[in-house]
Amino acid sequence: MHSEPLTPWIETAPFEVRYAETDAMGVVYYANYLVWFEAARGTFCRAYEIDYVALEKNGTPAAVVEAYCRYRAPARYGDRIITRVRLTELKGSTMRFEYEVLNADTRQLLAEGWTRHVWINREGKPTRCPEEIRRRVFPEDNTPTPQS
Repeated sequence: MHSEPLTPWIETAPFEVRYAETDAMGVVYYANYLVWFEAARGTFCRAYEIDYVALEKNGTPAAVVEAYCRYRAPARYGDRIITRVRLTELKGSTMRFEYEVLNADTRQLLAEGWTRHVWINREGKPTRCPEEIRRRVFPEDNTPTPQS
């Protein structure tokens, strides 16, 4: 599942699983992992000083078009969690992030996955990744060439 990374892992601050995030079996409900992936993308944007709200206002948001998550071990109420994110693809109008959800105390891998995004214009049509993103993620303009 792992693609060649374009960026190093960025970690969220540890957070505690809330009771509302668990199901009747006391395990984190599966859809919450996608919420944690989104939170990790926010951490990624802050780490690279990307103002995602400004991108949306300028008419170039990135829409999630695919999401995948493989569950390895259960997370439960009260567990401390870290989500890691890295960019593994940035080409044309698409980008792909990879994630790992870990127990913050034991570093056990709980889940891993990825999301693919397409940059879109105001009409909802695919458009190229904004140059601002490339400059912030690759400031020396040495953008790695991803494998096709």
